[in-house]
Amino acid sequence: MSDSQNRIVMPNLEVSSQIQASGTSLINVFASDLFDFIDKELKKTLGANWLLEMQVQTLGSDLNLNDPSVLLKELARKGQSPLRKPLNAYIPQANLKDFYNRLDELLGERHIWVHNSIKFDAEQLKALTILVQKVAWKLELPVVQECRDLLDLITPDSEEVVVDPPEPETKSAEIVDTVERFTKDEDLAVGSPIAGPFISFSYTLHMNGSIRNRSSDELLEDVNPGAQKLGALLIARKPNGGRLRVVADGTIAAYFADSWGFLARVEPKDWFPGHL
Repeated sequence: MSDSQNRIVMPNLEVSSQIQASGTSLINVFASDLFDFIDKELKKTLGANWLLEMQVQTLGSDLNLNDPSVLLKELARKGQSPLRKPLNAYIPQANLKDFYNRLDELLGERHIWVHNSIKFDAEQLKALTILVQKVAWKLELPVVQECRDLLDLITPDSEEVVVDPPEPETKSAEIVDTVERFTKDEDLAVGSPIAGPFISFSYTLHMNGSIRNRSSDELLEDVNPGAQKLGALLIARKPNGGRLRVVADGTIAAYFADSWGFLARVEPKDWFPGHL
């Protein structure tokens, strides 16, 4: 095993509390490595006191960048943040949008792991590790090794590839006459906080309204003929797409400003078979 165990303790995959601790530690280690990368690069261009000067001029003195949620939010949500400069210089421009979308996903996942909003098991840790790996790999952060160690523990006989399936092609759909079916019983406003607990599956809402099961890469439209109509409603409410979570009663949640919030409600017959 590598020295990365000094930073993250490998969990017993039968003990949920150990899985939660390792997942939370992984996010913290990633955030620490990410800040170290930014710090190293900005010291080269702005000097050793860059953070103090930036806090006075733009960031504000109360911004604690040692807090992973604060750092991730600053980078993911503020397009003009001066902290983005070294990242933008390192990552190809064509990949920047995807990179910052992943940071936003990770911000949402941190909320779930810290607030105990899912059942923690090996599959959840694997999904989190792959997400962290995909972001860290682009910057060659040291936490990539921790990701490898965790994946070796969870799936010792397989090799994870840091690539994603292509964005589905946009297809036209007539949706006006069916929106009422998905909204008629709603008693929550879009964005209202949803605390979970969420089911073990997680999903991606693509920009064209396609909904993907993240563990199998299966598209909802391939198993449910009404998927495009539901997807059109979801993307109208969350135009930038992103990660979705679902409660057992069919409540679909997306990550908004600081918490997982209501997006829509779906019946089992309109979702992935066997998930609700």
